[in-house]
Amino acid sequence: SKLTELETQRMIDECVNKRIREEMEKKDATIDAEVCRRVENAKQILERQMKDELNAKKMEMDREMAEQEEAHQTEIQSLQAIIEQLKSEQDEAKLRLDEERLEVVEAKTKNRRRTTSIRKRIEKERKNDSEPNFRKIRFKFTS
Repeated sequence: SKLTELETQRMIDECVNKRIREEMEKKDATIDAEVCRRVENAKQILERQMKDELNAKKMEMDREMAEQEEAHQTEIQSLQAIIEQLKSEQDEAKLRLDEERLEVVEAKTKNRRRTTSIRKRIEKERKNDSEPNFRKIRFKFTS
């Protein structure tokens, strides 16, 4: 009877220990599942925050790029206006230079004609007279 009692007590202890182990394993599994759920939750929150930060940085970079592009476009337009002004001034200077060259050519042509005319008169005078009479030759110098 004492032996039976000890055997019964041992079996009860084993059952209790087994039950305690099962309950602890079940509790551990529940805790592990809760830890995994919380870790996953925290991971998703972190990913969302990082994604939001990246989007904010991207938007800031896009805004800065747009500002830089606008500044470059303004600078390009300013430089194009300067180039057009310089081209216009260059064209005007070229036109003035061409006009001055034309005036010089016209003056030279006029002087050549005058010189040719004078030479012809002198030749004519020489033919008419054996001695040239320079007093009769009149020079016309007009601009």
